[in-house]
Amino acid sequence: MNPSLPFPKATSCFEKQSGSALLMTLFIIIVLILLGGALMRVLSTSSEAIAQEVIGTRAYMAANSAMQAELQKLFPLNDAAIQCNANPPPYDFSSSGSDIDGLYHCTASTTCSNYATHPETGEQFYRLTSTGKCASSALQSNSKGAVVSSRTIQVEARNL
Repeated sequence: MNPSLPFPKATSCFEKQSGSALLMTLFIIIVLILLGGALMRVLSTSSEAIAQEVIGTRAYMAANSAMQAELQKLFPLNDAAIQCNANPPPYDFSSSGSDIDGLYHCTASTTCSNYATHPETGEQFYRLTSTGKCASSALQSNSKGAVVSSRTIQVEARNL
């Protein structure tokens, strides 16, 4: 070797790839952000569906409770006269003083109709309808952000 000649410059394999690691890292970060966003959307949709399901179940229970109360009024245990009130006052479970935690922000309305009477036996046939309505917050006429669900049940009954 000739001492007067400079040493040959060592070339590194990393010099040929300058910037590619940065692009690869940026690509991976963007993909992870997109996957995280999609996961957040799925979780948000799932929690909204669960909330709607719970509020719907509460509305069904409010309708069922009002129906039971109307049936007890229609067929009292003390053999009093049967009274079918076509439009009884609505049930407001959040302010009735009953302190039923599951029925806060729920109301229910019922209707009763005597739709037939048997000509020979005098049996009377009744149709009762109960509609329960529940919300995620207080039910007001101007509520826009509340999630509201309504369920309706119908029962047909006859006296003996």
